[in-house]
Amino acid sequence: MDPFFLVLAVFLISGLFSMLGLGGAIFYVPFFYWTGMELVAAITTALLLNTVSSGSAAVTYVRKNMVDIHSAIPFVASSMIGAQIGAYFTRFTPVELLLFIFALLMMVIGLEMIFAKAERFYKKGETHGKKRTLVILVSGMIIGIISGMLGIGGGSLIVPLLLILGFHVKRAAATSGFIVLFTSLSGFIAHLSTWEPDHTLVVYIVIASFVGAQIGSQLMYHKIRADSLKKVFGVILLAIAFRMLTSML
Repeated sequence: MDPFFLVLAVFLISGLFSMLGLGGAIFYVPFFYWTGMELVAAITTALLLNTVSSGSAAVTYVRKNMVDIHSAIPFVASSMIGAQIGAYFTRFTPVELLLFIFALLMMVIGLEMIFAKAERFYKKGETHGKKRTLVILVSGMIIGIISGMLGIGGGSLIVPLLLILGFHVKRAAATSGFIVLFTSLSGFIAHLSTWEPDHTLVVYIVIASFVGAQIGSQLMYHKIRADSLKKVFGVILLAIAFRMLTSML
């Protein structure tokens, strides 16, 4: 793919996904894989861009006081440990199995984006105190392992969980973006020793990801509705998942 269109694609993906509290890696991994990257390289690149775009968006969310730091800290701690564990197992897992797991996860996330089943369980203040902390720690570890293994930041799993715990949708998206920054960074560091990138291209896509996420997070804060956008991305993820599964047959 022409580097210009690759950079443009990263800019658009980062901006659009940052509105949803996601880093975009759920899209980046198959996207980079189909441009010719090896799967582990695609995973590492996706985690880097997730770190950059989530970090860029998190700056906005923290400054606007949209992040629940009290809930985010235990989630960050357990998910960063889990990401290291997941990245370790990536080295020993066959590529075909990783792609199959990734495709199934994309189907689940795509269906959630379209039908928003998790949001129907939303009740403000449903879970408090030690129970909430325990749920966050256990869930953070599991999501971290999945994130480190598959190269996703976990935002598409974290947002529904926070909604179930009683977060308002925008606060859930902002808090998720903050958590994804650290989960992605942990997974990226774990994969870094095996990564041999085109450094010039990396610089361009990192800048595109940062700027795109800044624009997206500002638009989200200023009351841009993300509901329709979620459904569109849900359909796209289902289509990509279907294409990945059929290509393995």
